[in-house]
Amino acid sequence: MILSKKQVLFFEILTDRNPMKKYLIFLLFLLPSLLSAQTEIPNSLDGFAEASWGMTFESIREKFLSMATNPESKEKIELLNEKKEESLLIKRNGIFYLYRFYKTPELLKEVRPKREGAPESDPSIDGQTEFRENGILFSVGVTFNLVPSEKIKEKMEKKYGKPRKEAIGDDKVSGAAIWELVERRENPPRGGFAVVWREGYKKAPYTRRIDYFSANLKEVIAKDYVDFFSVQETKTLRDLIP
Repeated sequence: MILSKKQVLFFEILTDRNPMKKYLIFLLFLLPSLLSAQTEIPNSLDGFAEASWGMTFESIREKFLSMATNPESKEKIELLNEKKEESLLIKRNGIFYLYRFYKTPELLKEVRPKREGAPESDPSIDGQTEFRENGILFSVGVTFNLVPSEKIKEKMEKKYGKPRKEAIGDDKVSGAAIWELVERRENPPRGGFAVVWREGYKKAPYTRRIDYFSANLKEVIAKDYVDFFSVQETKTLRDLIP
């Protein structure tokens, strides 16, 4: 059996221990299969809280450091962990927020070199072919104490309307509800996706995690990984057949 490039890439990501790549499985492969064209949306998801999609790691880090050290702030904010240009773990009023950032794989320098002296383009506008050395925000994961899934769903529906898709597991309890909050009349599409995860607790559906993703950066990442595979393939052939 001959595997397609996407199937091989999927297998490589699936067997990788890097948790960031496991999120990319959902982002690049599972999410598109669950959604279809949508004609109307209540509003687009252009970021999360004070952060917009495409903001740099440093800008968001500085924002939270400023908020955490502000003596007049009524919020309790802690920066618990950081991995430069990749992730920031923030605890805010007892809830955990994992800000995830994406930068172009180093291997792509061979096919997409960054222009010397040229600033990185805004990925939400026309930066889809640029080499990005700085991590840019593409997703936020929110983790909290278990809450009945129906209560979470009610709050999400009040803000965003009905979910675009719901998937329930064989146990009739676990699964996910997906909101597609994308303005497709713009090019590139503006907005994002929200995923509310369900899990079983005492035979009832509960939620402890919600993930938010950028729609535009999803396409950017998908293109980058196709190119990434092509570069690996070329290098392998070169080494095999000198």
